[in-house]
Amino acid sequence: ACGYADGYPRHAPTGTPVWVGGVLTRTLGAVSMDMLAVDLAPCPQAELGTEVELWGRRLPVDDVATAAGTLGYELLTALAARVPVASES
Repeated sequence: ACGYADGYPRHAPTGTPVWVGGVLTRTLGAVSMDMLAVDLAPCPQAELGTEVELWGRRLPVDDVATAAGTLGYELLTALAARVPVASES
């Protein structure tokens, strides 16, 4: 689960891109404190444990930021301490 308490932009509109198991899809509805909804219609293979990327290697942070009307730097600096972060050199 992820929401604005984790640093995901609260103002991200429906349609903000999300990568789910190899398929680019979108958010649905409002971002809540500890969760957000994702359109899984384009991802019939999705099941518990399917990899989801809110931004990263497959989905550039700037694409998400543009959809949310902000900057990628703002999203990265807003990440909460409870969010695991992996970086590649």
